[in-house]
Amino acid sequence: MVRVFRPKKTKGAIKMIAFVAVVIVLVFLVFIGLGNLSTTQSDKQLEIAKDAIMRAAIQCYALESQFPPSLQHLVDNYGLTLDEEKFIYHYRVIGSNMVPEIRVFPVEVSTGGLFGG
Repeated sequence: MVRVFRPKKTKGAIKMIAFVAVVIVLVFLVFIGLGNLSTTQSDKQLEIAKDAIMRAAIQCYALESQFPPSLQHLVDNYGLTLDEEKFIYHYRVIGSNMVPEIRVFPVEVSTGGLFGG
């Protein structure tokens, strides 16, 4: 007598549910990874912008024996380019021979939430 093995239908359903669950988890992990990547990229852009301002300010100090009085001085005389659509720049002169306070912030884009518009 030959016995034929016939899998029960429940095993196929369990495999399908497990497959769908794995796919959902993988999609979720990809979205988390992309979110972290964009945050890291944004932080890197802020650091690059700040470093560019600092390099131009140091170059100005080397050539003029004083730090620049404003960011506009760096734009006009040292070829600094500022992306004011992406960043807000804070430049505070402490003294002509003291390193200026330089900060770069991302421009916050309103998403039209509860208080935005």
